[in-house]
Amino acid sequence: MSYFGEDSPDYIVGIDFGQTYTGVVWTNLLNKNSTTATQSIRDWPGLPSDSVETKVPTKIAYPRDGSAPRWGFSCDNEEEYYEEADLREHFKIYLDQDAIDGAHSRGVRDIPETVTEAMILIADYLTQIYQHIKFSIESATGSWKDKRVEFVFSLPTTWNSLDITNNFNDAIRKAGFAAENPEKHSARVELTEAEAAAVYMAISPPFALERGDIVLICDAGGGTTDLGLIEVLNGNPEVPALKQVAAVKGVGIGSAMIDRAFELLVQRRLDQYPDANLSDDLANKLARSGSFQSIKHNFGMRAGIQVAYKLPLFKLGLGVSQDFSHPELGIEGGKMCFSKSEIQALFDVQIRGIIKQIDKQLDWMHSNRPNDYVRMLVLSGGLGGSEYVKTEIQKHLLANRPANGPKMLILKSRDPRLAVVKGLVTDRRQKLISGAATLKTRIARASYGVLCRVPYDPAIHIGAKTEPDPFNKKLKWALMQMDWLVKKGDTVDTDSSIERPFSRRLVPGDQNRKFDTVILISHEDPEKLPSSFSGREFKAGIYKLCTIQSDLKEVLEEEFELRNKRPWQGKKYYIARFTVRMIIAPADLKFELWFNGKRYNRGHDPLLIEWDQVGASARPPSCDGATTPADGWES
Repeated sequence: MSYFGEDSPDYIVGIDFGQTYTGVVWTNLLNKNSTTATQSIRDWPGLPSDSVETKVPTKIAYPRDGSAPRWGFSCDNEEEYYEEADLREHFKIYLDQDAIDGAHSRGVRDIPETVTEAMILIADYLTQIYQHIKFSIESATGSWKDKRVEFVFSLPTTWNSLDITNNFNDAIRKAGFAAENPEKHSARVELTEAEAAAVYMAISPPFALERGDIVLICDAGGGTTDLGLIEVLNGNPEVPALKQVAAVKGVGIGSAMIDRAFELLVQRRLDQYPDANLSDDLANKLARSGSFQSIKHNFGMRAGIQVAYKLPLFKLGLGVSQDFSHPELGIEGGKMCFSKSEIQALFDVQIRGIIKQIDKQLDWMHSNRPNDYVRMLVLSGGLGGSEYVKTEIQKHLLANRPANGPKMLILKSRDPRLAVVKGLVTDRRQKLISGAATLKTRIARASYGVLCRVPYDPAIHIGAKTEPDPFNKKLKWALMQMDWLVKKGDTVDTDSSIERPFSRRLVPGDQNRKFDTVILISHEDPEKLPSSFSGREFKAGIYKLCTIQSDLKEVLEEEFELRNKRPWQGKKYYIARFTVRMIIAPADLKFELWFNGKRYNRGHDPLLIEWDQVGASARPPSCDGATTPADGWES
């Protein structure tokens, strides 16, 4: 048993499921001596016996002969293997149809046609991840079936609608996480990538942090770049404390877009000389090849800078021999040549996008916190860990010193590739140790409310629909009112919940114990939020998010409050009082039912949640009034 208590997990397993690579870190809480360390899984299938890697490629290949899928490094042993299987990658961002449609409009190849197909790919890949996590940890500790295991996942900040998170949760469940022992194993989405990277920065700071320091986190990975402004409440790396200064932001910028841009560069060359009779798949396969990926990962480092880069085509399994040359295409001896400036241009488009987002964060500081300074910018993620990316950002900020960060330091995380997943595990572990999360507060990214009735006030509820109270002739109710529990931009305590009390009236003998509550969501500015529903439809920007059915079927009548006990007082009735607690996560909502001051759990599922498709898919408007792009290919 974990020394934190009977209900505490024995193992915490963090999974950073990425667009191009996936990382896993875990910690063992069964032994006090192990709680100060995390372990990353490095023994991925497909690696040479003497090799280790901190992350595994987010790839899965389905052999055409119907045999079991190959995944990760097993897809990279021989590039000729691509002819024998359907290789799928870069599928993470396609959990909503807008992303798929946007990618199609840009000519992106080999992407899922539907959200359902994307969920299948993600579930199939995560199934392989789960099975290897189980093998790796059980090899070190023995069977975990009867141990308490928590799996925690990060999510990109660009996932700003509930339906995307719900789809991801469904894929996690289908992959088998927590299925082996549902009573003791659990899986959930926990922090955004920017938040998790911030936690890792706090426990492993580049140098000593002080209370009041403001840090800009920039986690640039394979498919997205996530940014967050964080203020330090406690700089002690043993028990750090942070709070969000502004809501986290995310854009579709990442290393996968460099692959896409390189593919287009090659294809443009090929289109100019169709007489070469080269395969239609050459551009796509060259962008996926190990030779290009090596160039991309090492670009900007002294050893990675060359005057020209030569990529072998004869290894792609497309019938190009080592003797083939085509000067106009830049092919010599079976190798296609690219200049340093061509490779650099691939990076520069993405870097300009990252710099634009950094400038937006600094402009926000200038407008909203004019007397405070950003002490440092910390870069993490695969792309954020690039030396070339850091150098170019540094050049820009030196040439354009921000008013709120004239002496701002630009630093790389101590472990850029694993910053997110280590932050995930550490945050959960600290909450067990200290009773509080590292990130104390976050800024609400949307407004949430309930549709309700309130006592009628003729001065306030002009034109509202009303109904008389059946038990009190003096009371009248105003219907279809909106009670906003939290508004966009509010500071939300991560260690507490938003509570909304409810009461329902029952006549003696009434066996109904199921009560519906409608939850509302809006991404509009808080001052635009209405207090009531009028007409036949909600106002623009206000959506029904879900209906929660609270089920108190095991509560006995005498546990409710009896009213009008005396005959002359009127009709006798009971008041059923209960509370719905709402826990607001970055792109997720969790609900709890409480009765008589305790969380209600009497042998059945107390809450049934029915999500509204339109409301769950609502996302914030952009500056021009359109919905935020979610295609993941913004540059």
